[in-house]
Amino acid sequence: MTRPLVIAHRGYSSLHLENTQAAYDGAIAIGADMVESDARLTKDGQVYASHDATLSRIAMDGDTRAIADLTAAELDAIVLLRDERLSPLSLTLTRIAPQLPLLIDVKTPDLPLIEAVVRDVLAHAAVDHVWVGVRDLAQMRRARDLAPGLKLLAFLPDYTRADEFEQAGAKAYRVWEGEVEQEDAERVLRDKPTWITMGGKGTPCEVGDTTPARLGRILELEPQGVLVNDPLLMIAPDASGIPSFD
Repeated sequence: MTRPLVIAHRGYSSLHLENTQAAYDGAIAIGADMVESDARLTKDGQVYASHDATLSRIAMDGDTRAIADLTAAELDAIVLLRDERLSPLSLTLTRIAPQLPLLIDVKTPDLPLIEAVVRDVLAHAAVDHVWVGVRDLAQMRRARDLAPGLKLLAFLPDYTRADEFEQAGAKAYRVWEGEVEQEDAERVLRDKPTWITMGGKGTPCEVGDTTPARLGRILELEPQGVLVNDPLLMIAPDASGIPSFD
């Protein structure tokens, strides 16, 4: 069995605070193949890494203000858990992308966000070092128009729409672990380059979390990539109990 891409979901987020430079550095240090980083737009048009619309889950004081309502300067002043800070995409492209490919997960469907993401990627000459993941066809078309060489991942809102996203420029497709047995998802797995997100929908695990047994079953499907919070489950398979790879 050939090992798929080990994609560190929000960085090495099982050990470090998610979507921070510490999490990204940790993924590099243990040998992940790619880092995933979320993307949201600030009030003044800057891209920052956050999964949620607010920082209430990861801010030291549970700040409930929306990222979209704050400026970059205001976000920089917010102290996160473990004394971390929110990471702007420009910093991640400067520090991480030259060392490890970056998957940018675009969290909202608006065109200004995808335009800002592509702007930063182009400004850092990082087209060859990133994938951009989108859920909206208009966003995907806009990204393709702005940067024709950009590699695009479809976070499919509906597995029956895989061909539409392919026509819009998708080069790979995400499937949830808990949905791999659905007929339409099986078709995507069979016919297209597929990356699987562990945990989440239809599983007892949080998004990105898994167990050796669950991961082993997914690896038997031979996806191109796997998004996981603890990359060591794949990088050190002998220690985790997962069968060794060729």
